Amino acid sequence: MKIIKYKKVSSNKYELILDNNEKIKLYEDVILKENLLWKKEIDDLDNLLKINSEYEIYDIAIKRISSHVESKKGMYDYLNKKGYDNKNISETIDKLINMGYLNDNYYAKCYISDHLNLSVDGPKKIIKHLEDMEIDYNDYYEYLEYDDEFWKERINHYLEKQLKVNKKSLYIFKNKMLINLINLGYDKELINSCLNNITIDNQDELKEKEREKIRIKLERKYTGDELERKIKEKLYQKGFFS
Repeated sequence: MKIIKYKKVSSNKYELILDNNEKIKLYEDVILKENLLWKKEIDDLDNLLKINSEYEIYDIAIKRISSHVESKKGMYDYLNKKGYDNKNISETIDKLINMGYLNDNYYAKCYISDHLNLSVDGPKKIIKHLEDMEIDYNDYYEYLEYDDEFWKERINHYLEKQLKVNKKSLYIFKNKMLINLINLGYDKELINSCLNNITIDNQDELKEKEREKIRIKLERKYTGDELERKIKEKLYQKGFFS
């Protein structure tokens, strides 16, 4: 098949119009590698498209890496969702590893650094993600070598921020924080050791505000001693025990 015309369609792609009016899009590197500018003829279209597909998956992978630090599994999942077959994906990933563009150790280092500096995530949550990405323990353990005091400091910082907006009883607050921090990946014993030091200075004020809210709601149905008993029950349920 003879090539009638070349038309640039992007920074690294051309559309080729063939003598049978068929149009194909090829990467510039493929055109140059296959000497098509000089030959102006295609001998084996299927093979040419196969070569072009290999360039395409590599190009997409490089673009991904240029905007996201990726792990090997992360790259595999990304390319798999794009619909490429396992053989091409594996070959591309091997190529990227050999060229130094894909490195699980570097990914782990960046991921841990980002989550320690930009999130409140604890070690268990961070490790869970790395394990999901099939990162080997040897590729990340050194970046998480912190003592208990480091993690306690992060827990306390989180608790201080939550206390500033808290409107619940100390009991409810502690239970909520325990669940939140466990979900964030912190050790239960470390969390409790920090929660044991928590006090709420305006506890009486919060209790009175809650009492009034409950009274307004219940006095439509109850009066006298029954109203007071119901109020006490509701306060108890909300963690105000005294």
